[in-house]
Amino acid sequence: MIEWINENFGTNFDEEQLTNIKDFSLLWNIFENLVCGNNCTVNRLDERLKSVKFQIEEFQDNFQYSKDRYTEKGTTNARFENLNLRRGDRKEFVANVLSRSEDITSDIVFALLIIVYRYRNNLFHGLKDFMQFDQQVENFKNANQVLKSVLKHFH
Repeated sequence: MIEWINENFGTNFDEEQLTNIKDFSLLWNIFENLVCGNNCTVNRLDERLKSVKFQIEEFQDNFQYSKDRYTEKGTTNARFENLNLRRGDRKEFVANVLSRSEDITSDIVFALLIIVYRYRNNLFHGLKDFMQFDQQVENFKNANQVLKSVLKHFH
């Protein structure tokens, strides 16, 4: 498949660059089924996560990655805007969580999952430029880790 994409669209992807995106598709399917009853929304995520007691250690590296990527000097940056958070995605909440140095673990996990949800929507609805998938390796690697950490609490 990668050869076909490269030949037809002038890209130069290799298997390693696309593995995390492929894995994300599978993990998201499992996540949406088990956690969201096949219909993920930010409100449903909020409902489903409230009763789970997450440990910050599971998410600390993911949180730091997101803070480093989406904030500068204590405020959100252009990359944050490019997440394309929609009405109902609690943009201000996510911005506040990323901008604070200390926070409640449940807020951190919820904010990370909103970001992952945006990756999902941006990927599956064509908002991410497929020609630049090779530049999304770390995003999807991070997202996969968040999904796996959350899924431990739902099976």
